[in-house]
Amino acid sequence: MYEYMNEVNTEQFINFFLERNYNENMFTINGKINPNYNSKKKTGLIAKIFEDNWDNFYNTYYDEVNKYRPNANTEIHKIIDCHNKNLGCSVYECPNCHDIYFIGFTCKSRFCSSCGYKYKLERVENIMQTAYNCNHRQIVFTIPSELRKYFYYPYEKRLVILFDAVKETLWSIPNLSFKKDKFGNLKKYKSNIVWTPGFFSFLHTFGRDLKWNPHIHVLVAEILLGSNNQIKNWKYFDYNALSKRFQKILLDKMKKIIPRSLICKLYKEKENGFYVYAEPKKFKNLKQGIEYVTRYCGRVPISENRIVSYDGENVTFSYIGHDDKKYHEIKCKVFEFIKILLRHLIPNNFKIIRYYGFYRKKHKLHDKMKLLISKEKRKIRKSLLKYETLIQYFFEYNPYYCPKCDMRLNYLVNITKGG
Repeated sequence: MYEYMNEVNTEQFINFFLERNYNENMFTINGKINPNYNSKKKTGLIAKIFEDNWDNFYNTYYDEVNKYRPNANTEIHKIIDCHNKNLGCSVYECPNCHDIYFIGFTCKSRFCSSCGYKYKLERVENIMQTAYNCNHRQIVFTIPSELRKYFYYPYEKRLVILFDAVKETLWSIPNLSFKKDKFGNLKKYKSNIVWTPGFFSFLHTFGRDLKWNPHIHVLVAEILLGSNNQIKNWKYFDYNALSKRFQKILLDKMKKIIPRSLICKLYKEKENGFYVYAEPKKFKNLKQGIEYVTRYCGRVPISENRIVSYDGENVTFSYIGHDDKKYHEIKCKVFEFIKILLRHLIPNNFKIIRYYGFYRKKHKLHDKMKLLISKEKRKIRKSLLKYETLIQYFFEYNPYYCPKCDMRLNYLVNITKGG
């Protein structure tokens, strides 16, 4: 029996297997791991665009990239190297034919088209296991085009303002009311009972044409928890109040950031407030609603089937217009296309999905509430998100079985990056 190590670098691995007969393609002529050996991965088109052009692009726009998206170089190289052994890999051996198989580590980047999809599935499951078994409504908070540029940089600080404005707006609806007194002055009235809503907020930074358009989708439970331990239904949403209060709260938070003249202009031109969509959307079930609003939270901002062509110099992509519902194509230079994608690169550790109200932490009434997913089902559902299970489901093969012998492979060793 071999005495295997948990982690070794490439040189140790070569020495470790020096006495074995192995396929000559396992290593390149200079002794490095061959990234294509027994790899089932086909490079995605977006990864190929980055692989062909990133180094030249980064050298050309070095200062700009490092200022506005400082994690870009690391994230893009992770996407290029995803699953192709350059990030490291696990090594397995078939117990029957003794062939060796590498299973490359995935990059786990939210900007990767494959890893981002797994991130989305995990977020959907986490939300479903947090949510209560009640109706939820989708609400979309948008900002006018004049404000969008102010949320581009500094990214984290500005987008936190947007999240906070949405949070305060939703809290104010059940807890504050405004009425005119006999002199015509608007007076604010607070509810005697403090009502706590529960909702999930999802940041989207782009529209269908990939322009910078930050907006927030919300899934809010149609119930409220009172400070007197009361639970009541929350079916009615005042669209007018949502729009006007969101406008007021957001502009108040941005007074030190944007010119006063712009604030006055927006109040004058948007006298009905900023557009807030709050009509009940008929999802088949809550999972469908969660998947709908989570679909852009964990992946590159364009699916590869929307890329019409790539010839090495130009990229053509398509979209269906939100207003006219017509098919459009945009052709641009490859560097311009990379710029478009980088606008939507999320900083490391920035939370684009946030929990608020009674979904943020356990409360007194939690044990009286019925969860959407029972505790008995949670572990089983989590297990379905494992790498092996997902590969079997989507690609109809098991990565841990020898394709020739159909026997489960034995784990040998991990090879770390940089070895």
